[in-house]
Amino acid sequence: MKQQVILFIALLSLCMTNAQQEQVLISEKKTGKRLVLMAENTTADTLNVFLMVFAEGYRRSADKPILKDIPPFSKVPMTTLIELSGIPSSYTYDLIVNENRDNSVSVTYEKQVVDIENVLKGKIVIFSISNCEKCEVLVALLESERVNFRNFNLDEDPSLYRQFMNFINNELKENTQIRFPVIWNKTYTIFGYDELEKVAGELNN
Repeated sequence: MKQQVILFIALLSLCMTNAQQEQVLISEKKTGKRLVLMAENTTADTLNVFLMVFAEGYRRSADKPILKDIPPFSKVPMTTLIELSGIPSSYTYDLIVNENRDNSVSVTYEKQVVDIENVLKGKIVIFSISNCEKCEVLVALLESERVNFRNFNLDEDPSLYRQFMNFINNELKENTQIRFPVIWNKTYTIFGYDELEKVAGELNN
C-alpha cells in the first residue's frame, strides 16, 4: 500500500509539473549533503508559487510547505534538503503556480487565518488540487452519500493560498506528510487517505 501511495504522489507531481513547466522550472543545486531546490520564473509576470516536497532520507524540515512570490525572469531558492547519513534519499513534489497580476491587492495573514477558521468551524472541508484523482473520487462519493461538506480547489481559488498555508502550518505535526486531499473533519485534520471507504466512514460519523 505504501508503494502505491508513493507511486500515486509521484504521478500526481509529474502531471502538475508538466502542466506548469513553461511558467516555473524546478532545478537542483547540490553541495555535499545539501540539496537546494531552485524555482525559475520564465514569464514576464510575478508568480506566486506553492511548493510541497515529499522527501525520504532527508531531515524532517524538508516536509514543510513553501509559498513564495517569484519576480519575472528570476531564479530563487525554495528549500534546502539535507541528506541523512546511511539512508537512501529521494523526493517528489507538488507545484502550484498562481499568476500574481494585481500587486495592489494585499490581505494580511491575520485576517486570512480568521477567515478560514470561521469557514472550518464545525464543518467538513476538503482542500483539493486539479488533476488529483483521489480528490475527485472523494468529492464524488461524499456528494452521492449527501454528506454536507465544502470543497476548495487551490488551483481555482488563488486567494486561498496564504490562508491554506497558515492553516497547514498550525496543523502540521513534525512527522506528518501533506497529501491531497487535505481534509478538515470538523475538529481535526486528515492529510490524504489510503482507503476511501475508511475515510468516508470517518467523515460520516
